[in-house]
Amino acid sequence: MEPTTSGASGSASGPPPGAFAGPPDPSLIPSVPTDAANTAAHSFTAAAVTLNIISFILFSARLWTRSFPVFHMGWDDYVISAAWVLVLTNSILLILTVPYTFGGDPSTFTLADVIYSNKLAVLSQPIWAWSMAAIKISVAGMLLRLEQRKSVRHFLWVMIALQIIVSIYGTLAAVLQCIPLHAAWDLLGLVADAKCWSKGAIRVNSICIASFNIVTDVIFALMPVTFLRKVQIPLRERIVIGVLMALGIFASAASIVKATMAANFGLTEDPNLEGIQMGTWSLVEEQVAFIAACIPCLRKPFQQVLQHFGLATANASTKKTGATGYGRMNGTSGVSNVNGAIRMKSLTSSRAQSEEDILGPNGQNGEAEIWRTTEVRVDLEGGNSVREETIREKI
Repeated sequence: MEPTTSGASGSASGPPPGAFAGPPDPSLIPSVPTDAANTAAHSFTAAAVTLNIISFILFSARLWTRSFPVFHMGWDDYVISAAWVLVLTNSILLILTVPYTFGGDPSTFTLADVIYSNKLAVLSQPIWAWSMAAIKISVAGMLLRLEQRKSVRHFLWVMIALQIIVSIYGTLAAVLQCIPLHAAWDLLGLVADAKCWSKGAIRVNSICIASFNIVTDVIFALMPVTFLRKVQIPLRERIVIGVLMALGIFASAASIVKATMAANFGLTEDPNLEGIQMGTWSLVEEQVAFIAACIPCLRKPFQQVLQHFGLATANASTKKTGATGYGRMNGTSGVSNVNGAIRMKSLTSSRAQSEEDILGPNGQNGEAEIWRTTEVRVDLEGGNSVREETIREKI
């Protein structure tokens, strides 16, 4: 039987029975978050704002110590700057997924809001992948400035290459999880012929990436601590600074929690709560890794803070700075420079000004000898002298 299409009565009563009225309007479909999801969203927002403030303060302090009083920014500092931009962008996107945490009424949340939140969450995935890579590459760059052993340097370059490869994979996985991509946030199934990964494939992918991050978080957290054995400071100060530098271990702990949640992804009856919890631990892992990457460059400010609270002692050793020079020995009279680093005595030769005469044939002139005294000071970070050594050698 054909549907009635006669004028006024048809338009007043809506489309006839059995006719397609078009897709439903998601903005008219309520999607109120559960109490658990609402509580988790507020906790996530509080953690995101707090950690971003802390990371910005430490990041600014790092740039300050690397720029003043002497500008000695390295490529690792520029990489961590790019990482900060990515971290901030990712945090903003994730916070926007729960807009009702800023005084809004969660009871007014609709399916359209959920779709928009899912869209932001999907777009944040590649940003998160590259921010984690930039953070760890920055740590590797800092270690490359300090480490001279070829085996360790080669290992660090391999780690940098792996970070780039995994980031590219993470980006492709996020972009290709659905074809076309906007089907990833199509909760109404309106995209025709969409091809998306199954929930099982998404779980496996998340677990693999989390496992890689757990391993690399531990490696990059422990490697800076090994350099403390080269720093001549009391054991108590080494322990305190080592704990601060090893904060990256907490980033790996966040990865473990996130991997556990990824194993149960799509198996609960509260997908909103699942998404908020995954976003929370992703952000915590990212922020803690960023903070841990900045702390090793703030050794001097942290040492001053520790001294203020009595946890460290001021370095009372006297620093000597001497230039490299040549001392002429085997004589009776001589002069010394101000700091005593170079001692010069006259030779028996009357032409002491001539270098050829000092050395003589085959480097000898009777019993004359030339000695060179050099004071070496190793600068690890920020121009801070951490080790002094006097080298005295016969030329």
